[in-house]
Amino acid sequence: MSLMDDIKTLRDKTGAGMMDCKKALLECNNDMEQAIVYLRKKGLAAMAKRADRETKEGRVAVKTDGKNFAMVYLGCETDFVAKTDGFINLANALADYVLAHPGVNYDTDETIKAKIAEEAPKFGENTTFKGAYNWTPADGAVMAYYVHSDNKKASLLEMAVSGNVDKTKAAEIARGLAMHTVGMQTGWIKAEDIPQEVIDKELDIYKTQALNEGKPEAAIAKMLPGKVKKFAKENCLLEQGTIKDNKKTVADYLAEESKALGGTLTVTRFVRF
Repeated sequence: MSLMDDIKTLRDKTGAGMMDCKKALLECNNDMEQAIVYLRKKGLAAMAKRADRETKEGRVAVKTDGKNFAMVYLGCETDFVAKTDGFINLANALADYVLAHPGVNYDTDETIKAKIAEEAPKFGENTTFKGAYNWTPADGAVMAYYVHSDNKKASLLEMAVSGNVDKTKAAEIARGLAMHTVGMQTGWIKAEDIPQEVIDKELDIYKTQALNEGKPEAAIAKMLPGKVKKFAKENCLLEQGTIKDNKKTVADYLAEESKALGGTLTVTRFVRF
């Protein structure tokens, strides 16, 4: 077997990171059993036993260099660990790495795996990489982020700006909308963005409920378009009511702000944890 095959085998046996497995094999002259002992002594093999535990807690870290933005979510089992300095430092280190490495598949990145494998044993919990984004705003656009006070929910939002608009004011509006997407658990920007499979699933749930309640199929069919509109209003940014005034949609709010600033503000993308 090649060294790479041995590394993969050792990783499967222990759950340790690729870099740690490679180091263990080199230190132990490619002796698999000794390498396992080596990893256990380092506390790295223990992660395999914790891997099936759910990571319902965690922390979001956001970094920016003034132009580019990186957002990372690191998961753990308890809120206690999520608030420790070591966990916070790891989340921040991962965000720094993501910021410095655009265009990488972060879910499979070996450096990220190695950083987590090295630090995770100190926490005594299953620690998982939940995802990351590295965004650069398009020309003429502003970008802003919001991290909720619990550090577990966050959003990154881009807004195109045209006309003679104050970019500082536009960035403030973008941050407010990022906060909105977290508070309202926004799923999409507009109704057209909702995947058809999501709509089909929601309609299937409604039809099943309605049939169980004894409603006739003809009546149910007439109500389906209204259900789609209601779903869009509840989940799409432009159709949601603003936090300050639920009767005013975000689309109306953006139209008002665009007119006041002498330009056009258009939300082009957002993502949230």
